[in-house]
Amino acid sequence: MSEFVQDAPKPANRFRTDRTLRLTLERLLPPEIFAAAAPALDRMGERAVAELPDLADQAEANPPRLIPFDAWGARIDCIECSAAYDRLVATGQEEGLVALPYEAAYGADTRIVQAGLIHLFDPVSAVASCPLTMSDGAAWLLRKHDPALAARYLPLLTARHGGWTSGQWMTEKPGGSDVSRTETTAHMLPDGAALLSGTKYFTSATSANMALALARPEGAPDGSAGLSLFLLELRRPNGTWNGIQVRRLKDKMGTKALPTAELDLAGTLAYPVGGLGRGVAKIASLLNIARLWAALAGPASVGHLLALARDYAGKREVFGTKLHTHPMHTAWLAQIAAEYEAMLGLCFETASALGRAEHGGDAGWARLLTPLTKLSCARQGIWGSSELIESFGGAGYVEDTGLPRIFRNVPVHTIWEGTTNVLAHDVLRALADRALGQAWIEDIERRLAGVTHPALAPIVPRIAAALTRLRPLVLAPEDPEGRRIAQAMARITQAAILTEAAAWRIVHKNDHTALIAAEIVTRQPLVAEPSSDMELGLLAYGTMPEQEPWLRAAE
Repeated sequence: MSEFVQDAPKPANRFRTDRTLRLTLERLLPPEIFAAAAPALDRMGERAVAELPDLADQAEANPPRLIPFDAWGARIDCIECSAAYDRLVATGQEEGLVALPYEAAYGADTRIVQAGLIHLFDPVSAVASCPLTMSDGAAWLLRKHDPALAARYLPLLTARHGGWTSGQWMTEKPGGSDVSRTETTAHMLPDGAALLSGTKYFTSATSANMALALARPEGAPDGSAGLSLFLLELRRPNGTWNGIQVRRLKDKMGTKALPTAELDLAGTLAYPVGGLGRGVAKIASLLNIARLWAALAGPASVGHLLALARDYAGKREVFGTKLHTHPMHTAWLAQIAAEYEAMLGLCFETASALGRAEHGGDAGWARLLTPLTKLSCARQGIWGSSELIESFGGAGYVEDTGLPRIFRNVPVHTIWEGTTNVLAHDVLRALADRALGQAWIEDIERRLAGVTHPALAPIVPRIAAALTRLRPLVLAPEDPEGRRIAQAMARITQAAILTEAAAWRIVHKNDHTALIAAEIVTRQPLVAEPSSDMELGLLAYGTMPEQEPWLRAAE
């Protein structure tokens, strides 16, 4: 009798097999653009199966290492990355993940095509997407704020072969998201350049060629208003560090292949971007791009793991039959698939809004959608990935299956470029413009009014009722409710897009799967119940003041 060996789940080209991805692209892109972009998307789908996973395995197995001194005692601070990691970055560049928006081959729809490529690349890239993200954001920022620097660096950042990558250095020891506490100073030189001095506490993509960094020019006021943005090259022309010393590499829960370091800047030559001042406002251009990439990582990982889980369900036998014959298992996967549909719809809608803004459309709309998308989809990505890891049983917890690595890399996207609370604050700041909140309400109403297919008749009123309930909070938001408001706005937007997509798919593709997803999502509360300020305070700090009579009565 031969020993039983479980067949492993096999990945497939998801551009061909992932109905949600394919039909989302077909729905949002004009037919001629979908046809033109399809070969690049199909090629990325193939590379994500045949080439990139092995490189990711090698990159994760050989994480970056810091060599502080050479054999003779000279300080060199050499950060060695694996050749596999470098190859993953180069693959992303070759496939146009950075270049596409600046080539603009698909006009205002280019960001949608780029989102499709990122979606296929990210889960099998060992987070080589990080330096590509920063490079995309840096290119957009320079083009917007400093034409002279853009003329020099944009061709380097957007090259498909031998291109440069960029980092983004904001985080310091006194504050992460609170950049007003930045301690790095800039000593201005007579020629307009600067020498930066300070410590950057968390610098991702430390093997990049250049970086954008916040610093406070000498004599500038305290707080965020006194900050300026600077561009620096990490190396001098002779290959030595540009006034940079590496304190240490970070030992992180995930993103093991990605070099992340603490750096001391000691006379680092840098150049102000767009002149002095407005540093935070300028770097926001980069953050919008980076937040979209981080949001996309949520459904990308869930879509990748969902495809494997579906394949595995047809191979794993439990209690005498294959997993896919057990109704409880299929219902569970259906719930995850519905959330995946909702995530993907919102991410690609935001990519579309960002693309339109880059081509003369409404920038305020993209500014609102981007934090909503990132705070919801990055966090939903953790939930979905966790559920799917469980679908493989013990194999999902074993390192050499490669599955734990995918899960470990997901949580960072809720932290990079703003935690959920930071993003909720950004939403509140956007809603300070009452017209923007009204525009969001009208957009949801327009989407729902366009859904007339009778199969969706029970679903539309659920979303409309949630919108009615949330409307006064959107038009007059309050800070303690910020997280609840933002999450509800994101959820209602997901539900409306999902319902709109379901109607399109029924009519144009005779496909009812999105209808099922819309039904699953809208059966859940779209607006969370509020808590009183007092209750929130008690939960936050664990105190139980004796003066509260209702608490004494409960004892």
